[in-house]
Amino acid sequence: MKNDALLFLWAKLARIVRGCSTGLSVIVDEPGHLRIEARSGRPFVNVRIQRSHVGVYLLPMYYHPEVLGSLTERKSGKGTLRFYEEEDPLIDELSGLIERSVALVGHY
Repeated sequence: MKNDALLFLWAKLARIVRGCSTGLSVIVDEPGHLRIEARSGRPFVNVRIQRSHVGVYLLPMYYHPEVLGSLTERKSGKGTLRFYEEEDPLIDELSGLIERSVALVGHY
């Protein structure tokens, strides 16, 4: 884990992602790293602690950027979101993004 201070933020984001990813396979679930794959074995999402942020790496967003919605402020790259603090009001939008992305499984 690159930054222990971000563990609470990671836990909050991982809880949201796990809750919205029903029917998908959790491959890795350890402090600082959550990896979920589609039934086909393709990556779906990773939530990882980095040096200065927690990254949410969402593969459907790479192929279908229209699912992003209001989270454009957190976008960093084609399929990456960066979060820096637990009180970020945009965290509440993450569940909608994950739900829209789950609907795209099999279309990317």
